[in-house]
Amino acid sequence: MLGLLSQIGPINGNGLSSSADVLIGDYWTLTRSQVYRELQNLERRGFVHAGPLGPRSSREFSLTESGRAAFHEWLDAGPAGEVIRFPMLLTIRFASGLPPERLRDLLDDFESRHRAKREFYEQLEADLVDAQSDPFEIATVRFGRLFEAAVATWLDELANIVP
Repeated sequence: MLGLLSQIGPINGNGLSSSADVLIGDYWTLTRSQVYRELQNLERRGFVHAGPLGPRSSREFSLTESGRAAFHEWLDAGPAGEVIRFPMLLTIRFASGLPPERLRDLLDDFESRHRAKREFYEQLEADLVDAQSDPFEIATVRFGRLFEAAVATWLDELANIVP
């Protein structure tokens, strides 16, 4: 949240939640309730400043100097280890318990969704490169494209074992 605020703030909780969906939603989910809860926590800790109440009791939040320092400290510490939570992978692990036609339906739907994501990332990456966007934003989108390409390769391999 501090990173998002450093790039797009000041912004209200609803806008921050919507921006998170667009900017990081494919690889890091934040629910609307998490955003509001975390903004309150960050305000208590002095990392964000809440502006005056606006329409519908909305307030814009911006980083404080201590919030900016906390963000840079977090960034410098490096990421924690990855945890893979991939529902289709869990389904495949236990797929021997599914009728073959149901498994095929699940895989067809999965393949369709991921093909659309891969096409989205391909176009987004091209647009960002053409616009000479932030190279780190491009690198993140490129990861998404390559991940989707790996999913396509995995699905091709699965075709050899799925009846």
